[in-house]
Amino acid sequence: MKRLFILAAAAIISGTAFSQTTSTTMTGSQARIGVKAGVNLATYSGKNNYDVDWKNNTGFNLTVFGDFGVGNNFFIQPGISLQNKGGKLEGGGAEFKQTAMAIGVPLNAVLRIPTGEAGAFQINAGPYIDFNIAGKNKGTYTGGGITSDGESDLNFGSNIDDDLKTIDFGVNAGLAYRFSNGFLIGGQYGWGLTNLVPDDKRVGDDKLENRVISLSVGYSF
Repeated sequence: MKRLFILAAAAIISGTAFSQTTSTTMTGSQARIGVKAGVNLATYSGKNNYDVDWKNNTGFNLTVFGDFGVGNNFFIQPGISLQNKGGKLEGGGAEFKQTAMAIGVPLNAVLRIPTGEAGAFQINAGPYIDFNIAGKNKGTYTGGGITSDGESDLNFGSNIDDDLKTIDFGVNAGLAYRFSNGFLIGGQYGWGLTNLVPDDKRVGDDKLENRVISLSVGYSF
């Protein structure tokens, strides 16, 4: 996993270093690099034993990305990201929150729609792969005038004692606006396609998938 992270980062940086020019139209010979960060509103979609009223779990996102032009106003955008995901349950004086930290590798196709000298809209879509690396379960219960809480680290894998699978595949789709000075603002929806319930823990058609709304601001140059 560390090797994949290093190779992807090197590809982004080297591609940018060898680019000759940068402009708003982004023709096929151009490239640039950028960074964006913001808020994740993460939840789960579940089935069978996991079909419960999942609420949004607020976290963060941080992404370093490259823009590689492959045509006029069309380019490929690989990246490396840190993503907070998970979900939350509430009711009956109790709250349960599961937060997972993942290293992600998104690969988006991006269509740019120029709006004159001000900048351009960007429509993106593409697959991602996430590697869960850390996380926690946290629970709080209040009743009879007493509040108790506890937490435990998440385990990743396919065994019955694990909480979630290690790898998550999915697709992203989003809309952003990039100003001519390089600043950008946008939103994205991530649709997880992997059943995160560990294989040995699954009963019948148990299913749990990530759903994430990401809002971010950033800069590319």
